[in-house]
Amino acid sequence: MNKGLDHYITALTATFKKNQPRIGHALSKDLLLEMAKDKSILLEIIDRNIKSNGFFLKERINPVIAMSIADNPYITLVAHFWMPLPDRAINITHQSIHHHGRLLLTSVAPYGPGYASIIFKQGFTIDPKTEITAIEIDKEYKNPLYNIEYIEINTPHVVFYPKELSVTYALWTYDERSALDKIRKNPFLQKNKKRILKFLNYLKGIRPKINTIEYFDFFPSGNNILAMKDRVMYPVGNNENFVHNVFYILQHVGYTDYIGLEKTLISYPDKIKQQGLNLISRIESGEQIEDIFDPIHLNIEKINFSREDLKQGISKQF
Repeated sequence: MNKGLDHYITALTATFKKNQPRIGHALSKDLLLEMAKDKSILLEIIDRNIKSNGFFLKERINPVIAMSIADNPYITLVAHFWMPLPDRAINITHQSIHHHGRLLLTSVAPYGPGYASIIFKQGFTIDPKTEITAIEIDKEYKNPLYNIEYIEINTPHVVFYPKELSVTYALWTYDERSALDKIRKNPFLQKNKKRILKFLNYLKGIRPKINTIEYFDFFPSGNNILAMKDRVMYPVGNNENFVHNVFYILQHVGYTDYIGLEKTLISYPDKIKQQGLNLISRIESGEQIEDIFDPIHLNIEKINFSREDLKQGISKQF
């Protein structure tokens, strides 16, 4: 019996409302796995996103295409669509080695062959002068269909590109409940987040509760791993590429409500509307839509490096 997406959102939210975050993550694994195994849920997530106001106005900000599932004071749940590289290489990192500060993460894989990943131990140290980082591997793993993975706070990890389109549901929470949780989700405050956080950081007792991103990221340089004080971001891609790859996803996962989507596209600017309608026509005629990687996202220094580069940087761990 299809329980529907709202059932899982309600159940997961209630779990974290009743329990402290780490307990909530442990108790959520069965729900997430059940959700991943229900193929209709992925289609429902996609349908809600592509028919939501302004979805197709987005630019492709990095190679992963994200779709929101839930975002409330208790949980943030996102579907990540991991796109392959043009040559399907699987030995290149999608992002620098990084951790998420005070955030806890549980992920489950509902679709695709998955990706390879490395998780490092928490107790890394950074030389303040050279930024050379002493870091040890905890485990290497693959993220195949229905795999569930939990990542603790301050735990560096790295993900390699998948060979084919793969999806994860990522469940995020802070490690402790805070009175700021409801404030974080306020739309006005989210819009003015940078200015407000800058102000809050000056207030006594507030700073420890803010997930200030500093020295969250690392990259190999010769025989060392170096820390970055400031995160290197992907350059922002374009809207046309975003729209095209969303339709690649739709065809790949077996989405079918193109009549409903045509009605949604009517409200968009003409360029986006025509691109979308043309892609629907191509899909309905049986044409295979290929993924198109935005060239601006290829070979970004400190973000994209090979497994071999990583081996050299921490050779004693391999």
